[in-house]
Amino acid sequence: MNPKQLKRIAIALVVLLFFWGMSEILGGKRDDTEVGVVLPALDASEFDGVTFATDSGTTVLTRTVDNSWMVNGFETDQGALDELFEAVGESVELELVATSALVHERMGVDSVSGIRVSFVRGNETVAAAIFGKSGSEYGSRYARSAAANFVYLYTGALANLVTRPVSGWRDKRIIDISADSVFRVTVERSGEQYSLVRTGAEWQFETGSPADSGAMHRMLGRFQTLDASSFPEEAQLDSIDFDPPDRQVTLFNSSGDTLTSLMFDSTNAAYWVQQASGGYIYRILAWQADQMVPADSTVRAGAEGTGNE
Repeated sequence: MNPKQLKRIAIALVVLLFFWGMSEILGGKRDDTEVGVVLPALDASEFDGVTFATDSGTTVLTRTVDNSWMVNGFETDQGALDELFEAVGESVELELVATSALVHERMGVDSVSGIRVSFVRGNETVAAAIFGKSGSEYGSRYARSAAANFVYLYTGALANLVTRPVSGWRDKRIIDISADSVFRVTVERSGEQYSLVRTGAEWQFETGSPADSGAMHRMLGRFQTLDASSFPEEAQLDSIDFDPPDRQVTLFNSSGDTLTSLMFDSTNAAYWVQQASGGYIYRILAWQADQMVPADSTVRAGAEGTGNE
């Protein structure tokens, strides 16, 4: 074999080694056992806990003994849970985009920067996956099984749910009281108080002055299916002060029993709200508070106000 032939063989080997090296970097060895799987389709009965863990915090959903769910110690929103159950039960089409662990960090699916999702039952992990950065398609996200290297473009609904904060899983319902069940209302604003009573369909002030029954109906309508816009962050709790509250409203039924008593503390363009008996603190918008705890002038018969004074 002459030198020219040896040179050609050497060049061919270099080219072969180059392409082999590139395939290892871009593709990697296909030694995974769960090809085509990020998470198996799951039924809600198959797990009693879900964890979404990141380097900045962890969201934990847990089924309680009475079959309700809690999120980080708070009551959960049933609608949010239904979204989760539907998302994990659906069959998702996956597009394979990488097969090597060398690209995990770049796609955000490494065990440090990725969103680590685990479904558990008791002490057993039923399924686990890692979700990473958003993909090129709307609503998609890179994801892989926690036990495999293959990375897929995941376009199922779970791709959005994995980034939902704790507040997004919490139950935002503050109260749900029918206007027909209310027979007496006491309102306190800026240290002043007034009360109204209902006789039949008509309302009047406790002093005997007539009230605008239409305005009262609109006011009480705000107490039916009242949901919070958000919740206070941990750092905001020390600044919330209900002693005394800026406003307070109490609703009574026909027997004189308290249906609800809400305290309000003003904040930027909104109010913090809490039951007088304690419990969770919620945030509602200022215009909602104005209509729930109106100035007495806006509910007097013949008044032209709108409840926003």
